[in-house]
Amino acid sequence: MDAIRPYAQRDRERVRQICLKNADCLYAPEDTKKYILLMYCDYYIEQEPENCFVAVDDNDNAVGYIICAQDYEKYEKTFREKYLPQADAISSKRFVEARLDLLSHAMFKSLYPAHFHIDIDEAYQRKGFGSLLISTLRMHLKARDLGGMMMVCGADNQQAINFYKKNGFKTLLTTKVGRAMALDFDAESA
Repeated sequence: MDAIRPYAQRDRERVRQICLKNADCLYAPEDTKKYILLMYCDYYIEQEPENCFVAVDDNDNAVGYIICAQDYEKYEKTFREKYLPQADAISSKRFVEARLDLLSHAMFKSLYPAHFHIDIDEAYQRKGFGSLLISTLRMHLKARDLGGMMMVCGADNQQAINFYKKNGFKTLLTTKVGRAMALDFDAESA
């Protein structure tokens, strides 16, 4: 039976593979892989595994995930200390990109301190896992008295934008490179 459950350490490699696969980086140069994992995976599963959930198949193998930083201030401090130097070690260009990525969430930290990343293996997409993962994280964060959550996707990724809209997200800001969207928990009950 397909289900959603909390992330466990045994899911680490599978989650990292899904991240690389969905970023179209499975066969990319090692520096590119390191950067993608650094920015969009490793912080969350290493520093905040309690805020991460996986979709699993009948054999309890992760086929998708939603990984979250609950508090932007904590995320930024830890990321600057531990992960930003790793980006700098990859290249100065990656260091600048990582700093800019920090800003994409910082703009909305007072209203939406929690941000997340979600990916699902292609074979399991369009089967409801994405909405289940969003719902699971929403309930988890509401139980921790957070008022909402946000994310940034590609400005031209219409499939993702439609998915988030279907799940109640509103657009906060659109630039040439990204669209920030948020789910306001308080607005859901209004």
